[in-house]
Amino acid sequence: MANIQQSINPSVKAAIFEALQAGVSENTALIKEAEIYLKTVESTPVFHLTLIEIITNTSVDVKVRWLASVYFKNGIDRYWRKNTSNSIPEGEKSILRQKLIGHIHEPVLQVATQLAIIISKIARYDYPKEWPELLPSLLHLVRTEDDLVQQRALLYLHHVTKSLASKRLAGDRRAFQDLSSEMYSYVYALYSHLSQTLLQQMEAGNAEIVGATMEKALLCLRVMRKLTVHGFKTPHQTNSVMEFVQSLYERIKNLLQYRQVVLSNDSLLALCEKYLVVHCKVLRDLLDFHPFSFVPFIRMTVEFVLHYLFQPENQVLLFDSFVVQSLNLVKGIVLCAEYRPAKVIGDTKEPATLEAYRIKSEVFTPESLSLMCRQLIENYLLLSQEDLHVWETNPEEFAAEEGGEAWKYSLRPCTGCLFLSLFHEYQSILSPVLISMLNESMGLIPPNDMNRIIKKDALYNAIGLAAFELFDEVDFDRWFSQVLLQELRVKENNYRILRRRVVWLLGRWIGVKLSVDLRPLIYETVLGLMEPSEDLVIRLSSAVTLRSALDDFEFSAEQFLPYLERSFSLLFTLLKETEECETKMNVLNVMSLLIELLGNQMKPFLGTLLQLLPALWDASEEHNLLRCAIISTLVHVVKGVGSNTEDLLHCLLPVVAYSTDSEQPAHVYLLDDALALWQAMIESLSQANPQVLQLLNNMPQLLELGSENLIICCDILKAYIYLCPDEFFAMYGSRIVNVLMEQIVDMRPEGEIRVMSVIESMLVNRPETAASIVSPILPFVVSSLLDGSSTALIITSFFSAISRVVLASKDIFFQVIAEVARREKQTPEFVLDKFMTLWIDKMSSVFALEKKKLLAIALASLLTCQSDIILDKVCGLFMRICETINDILPPTDSGEEIDRLVYTPGHIQADEGEEEVDNEHLKRYISTRRSLDPVFTLPLPTYFRNQITQLEAQVGSSRFQDMTQTVDNETLEMMRNFLGSQPRNNQL
Repeated sequence: MANIQQSINPSVKAAIFEALQAGVSENTALIKEAEIYLKTVESTPVFHLTLIEIITNTSVDVKVRWLASVYFKNGIDRYWRKNTSNSIPEGEKSILRQKLIGHIHEPVLQVATQLAIIISKIARYDYPKEWPELLPSLLHLVRTEDDLVQQRALLYLHHVTKSLASKRLAGDRRAFQDLSSEMYSYVYALYSHLSQTLLQQMEAGNAEIVGATMEKALLCLRVMRKLTVHGFKTPHQTNSVMEFVQSLYERIKNLLQYRQVVLSNDSLLALCEKYLVVHCKVLRDLLDFHPFSFVPFIRMTVEFVLHYLFQPENQVLLFDSFVVQSLNLVKGIVLCAEYRPAKVIGDTKEPATLEAYRIKSEVFTPESLSLMCRQLIENYLLLSQEDLHVWETNPEEFAAEEGGEAWKYSLRPCTGCLFLSLFHEYQSILSPVLISMLNESMGLIPPNDMNRIIKKDALYNAIGLAAFELFDEVDFDRWFSQVLLQELRVKENNYRILRRRVVWLLGRWIGVKLSVDLRPLIYETVLGLMEPSEDLVIRLSSAVTLRSALDDFEFSAEQFLPYLERSFSLLFTLLKETEECETKMNVLNVMSLLIELLGNQMKPFLGTLLQLLPALWDASEEHNLLRCAIISTLVHVVKGVGSNTEDLLHCLLPVVAYSTDSEQPAHVYLLDDALALWQAMIESLSQANPQVLQLLNNMPQLLELGSENLIICCDILKAYIYLCPDEFFAMYGSRIVNVLMEQIVDMRPEGEIRVMSVIESMLVNRPETAASIVSPILPFVVSSLLDGSSTALIITSFFSAISRVVLASKDIFFQVIAEVARREKQTPEFVLDKFMTLWIDKMSSVFALEKKKLLAIALASLLTCQSDIILDKVCGLFMRICETINDILPPTDSGEEIDRLVYTPGHIQADEGEEEVDNEHLKRYISTRRSLDPVFTLPLPTYFRNQITQLEAQVGSSRFQDMTQTVDNETLEMMRNFLGSQPRNNQL
């Protein structure tokens, strides 16, 4: 080891030190150079030894030491594992571990924290095999009398425990449980000692000493949290665990009281609140991970919360993050699935479930639930002064919808979640309470009574949240007409709070219980609140409500038409006036929905929007979510204008080109929406200009990304093939096929079917040209069929492509057979015989009539290719072709022979409504299939008859008679019926 340390080149060490110094300078050029140099040397031997020397040298500038620790930390994931390239040698690792655990007296907390993370990362790899002394050393150090060493040892222990607890493999979890059982009593004793010492110091009133002890107690509690929650399979079977959890409640009470003493000491107040929150998190984790172990604490928890959070005299002790944790704890108890008995309670098998259900029934009484309901609304759902300040200073931030996981850390969303959980669980008890509160609040509030306005806002919030549960309790039509409309008409400034809440309430109830006859009045009301003269928060809330109205199941486009122009104009004005990207995105989403729902009716208004979107696109370079909303809007615009899309190409092409370019970092965010736009655009065009074709330069890389976007990419390719087949084949055909050939080998069946649909589209449009271009992929198709492991859908798809190749060029078909034979080291005759046998056999598994006819036409075409191998199988060929003819000839009164798949102008059903199709791609598809696809142009009975005549002429009557003698009588009878006029000499 000494040799390793001595081998550090002083010049390299100096260079690394200088680079770290440059890295903390304010010169961006020096920082960039330093990053480049450190990147080049980070994988070299003794790099990390140099870093540890710098980190542990307390005479070095703190910033340099901290940066060195960051580089060390990042290097653990890259170079510590044994199987990585340039991994750190074992001898060097041993020195590093010794130096890390030896530097326990680090004076700077930021550096000590980085060291703790480094040790925890190494422990994840090395403990216990390569570093068995780690935890014994830390457990010894936490008992020291030196405050700094004890604090650092607890810091290291906390991060190591956290890292080991996060391992999820079964073996690792068992190992952590074994570790926990060994060290739990030791750590718990230390925690108890620190807690008792802290209580004595709090009573003595020395804030400085309290702070130091509380920091250590906090770290110890964090260790206990991981050991308790992740260190035992069934925590309630361990007495010390249950004793520890029970002790938390009393300690929380003491800390809440002490917090009142230190309100003027900001640092100690913050530490005390953090300590309190971790106490709550221990309880919540135990409930989440071990609900049955939490059953003994249900009553204690609910009673504790009722006492502190729902008794007005105790609420002075509280602070927001503690309230959030406590409310979420109650919500967890209410919603816990393990606490729900079977519908027939006697059928419940788990005794702990019955015990939990019993306790819940005893603590959630009508009185306690009523108290909680009222207090949640009157105390915790209220808008705060901070909320109102945000409304004034940043209305767009205030109007942003709170979603996702805001309930975990924000008071009002958390309160709303608990209220809704309680209301859903105890609807029969809480509905009368809420209705009573609503009745008590009826009537207009004086505009200067801000306190009552805010309380009514909270009440309306609750009624909106519980809209579905209150369906039978509230006559919303009458309430809106007689009360809410009156409140909306009050224009005083304070009333903006209620006006905003009322319009939000409309959005919550419009999809629950609102008569159709009232919808015009709702539209008129909402649009009136979106006028530029209104408060911005109210306008934005109104836009959200408008979206709810548009997205409702009972929305009627005809009923909304009188409001269309005004709504689009107001949304457009709102889009221009707002500044935040999230706000613009929300407004664009409403406009997109409007365009999607009203389609052609929107055409007169789209020009103004398209004037704004390019500028908005350029201004949103750093905001990919907004760009996604812009692209989504453009999709609806394209679908709305239909065949007029060519006029929009100047706006669409740059967006599609940029967003589908895999070289652009932003493509990972924009690609899904951009592909939808590309597809909508290409399917709406009647012709392709060079810029539209040039977009296909992006397609090979997109296909190489994998199967995630394969479906839409294949649809885009098919749209190009039908739009401009000649240009597609000339410029991109071979390149696209080569990429598909590389990808199809590893595709799932769904992907293979999509790829073959592209191949088949190529063969439909330009059979001869396409047969040559797609030939490289065909050996894979034939080999896959011969392998015999494909599903019925894959078999149908593969045989369809092969059939079209046969019809386009039999030479290419036989070349493919020869190539498969070469690869499998067989003769072409052997492969052809095997393939034809398979084809005849698998025809019975093809159910789609179009596909079945295609395969039959190809088989009939092979009759005259003068192959003895094929002619030896005429029995099977005739049988499958006749079966197909039988399927496609419907019975007619006149006995006339009509191939139901052949398109003729007399097909009224096919023509009906065709002129209403406003999709250029669909029109081209229908037209091409009717004019070029032999499935729809070639009557199979006639073609079969001609092939039989030609076959007889080729082989002669004698051999033809010998061939037909191998055919079974049932097939011969079908042939006589289908072919009508028989071959010469009545051979059939």
